Amino acid sequence: MANKSFFNRAVLIAVLVLPALLYLFFVYGQNEVFFQTLKYVGPKTVVTTTEGFDTAYYEIPEFSLQATNGGTVTNETMDSTIYVLSFFFATCPTICPAMNFHMNELERRFKGYPEFEMVSITVDPEKDTPEKLEQYQKVNNYNASKWRFLTGDKEPIYALAKGVYLNAFEDQTAEGGFLHSTSAILIDWNGNIRSRKDDNGNIVGSYDVLDVTQLNDLEEDIKVLIAEYEREKHNKLDE
Repeated sequence: MANKSFFNRAVLIAVLVLPALLYLFFVYGQNEVFFQTLKYVGPKTVVTTTEGFDTAYYEIPEFSLQATNGGTVTNETMDSTIYVLSFFFATCPTICPAMNFHMNELERRFKGYPEFEMVSITVDPEKDTPEKLEQYQKVNNYNASKWRFLTGDKEPIYALAKGVYLNAFEDQTAEGGFLHSTSAILIDWNGNIRSRKDDNGNIVGSYDVLDVTQLNDLEEDIKVLIAEYEREKHNKLDE
């Protein structure tokens, strides 16, 4: 009986520990050829360095927006953070509630990782003041410590959307008076847009959060990006 109990405990420990050991092995123990990474979205440029030439990957445009707590959020604020960025508006009568429902589920799955956040930017900043967005966040019980709802001036917001290859603009023929993408983008700790390739070898670029398959792809790609970031931090500690 004691041997059976010992065996059961050993099996339980193996089940709990083995995934962590495999994770550490593949993240830290393998060469880059065995390590999965995401592709960079956007045009690359060649820059001059002290050692010659190097490739600079596309970074999202600079922005400065207002948060619900009255503070300012910029590109620098989001440095060293992996985040999912989307556009919405609080009075949206159609797609936004479903979008943010799915985004909320996504946020919950990664709430234990401190360097992952969500950013949602309103396309109706005249109505969506910081106070209105704070109320919207509280009413919907969205995690204020992990999910930033931002507002600002209309034109810079629309320009930012264009700069990250998403749509955001006024349209009086649309319900609610605005049109915006149902897609979100994944941004790494350096401000680069990252994505997987599709089955045809094309970079996906963004993820439609109303599509269950694409939402699952986004979840998996967040995991890949987190592993990539942890590997990079580990390598820097070894230098």
